[in-house]
Amino acid sequence: MSSIRTQFGPVTNFTITLNGLATGAARSSAKIENQGTRYVDAICQFKIKPASGSLGDRYGVYFFAWGATDDASPIYPAGVTGVDEAVSVTLETLSIREIGSVYVPGSGIIISQPFSVAQAFGNVLPPVWGVLAVNRCGLALDATDNIAFWRGVQFEVV
Repeated sequence: MSSIRTQFGPVTNFTITLNGLATGAARSSAKIENQGTRYVDAICQFKIKPASGSLGDRYGVYFFAWGATDDASPIYPAGVTGVDEAVSVTLETLSIREIGSVYVPGSGIIISQPFSVAQAFGNVLPPVWGVLAVNRCGLALDATDNIAFWRGVQFEVV
């Protein structure tokens, strides 16, 4: 008798520049193409290190997922273009789905819990997707030690 079990792809870094991200600023990752791998989900995690100073009133870094259904000519939401770049924070930006946040109580390195990306899309990853980070902790992120990584999830029959 066959059974179905979870299989994880390799750990892969997002192409996103989090180092030096100013408070109140947002940054989008480069697109991740899912057409070939056909992952049903991606588990992502973030390592955040705020610069030293006084925290703001929101104390967090927020992570959103964006996607597109057409991989040949993708149309992206919220000012995203599919490359690692700064994005203006607007109401449209905040209308895309949040996948998680990291509470920033003070200085030092903070590791997020793993976040599911597919939950932002009805539990199935689209053909093209990425993440958006919005820094609302009141401090810029440090010039080093900020990274984002992910791992695809598939099912296998054994």
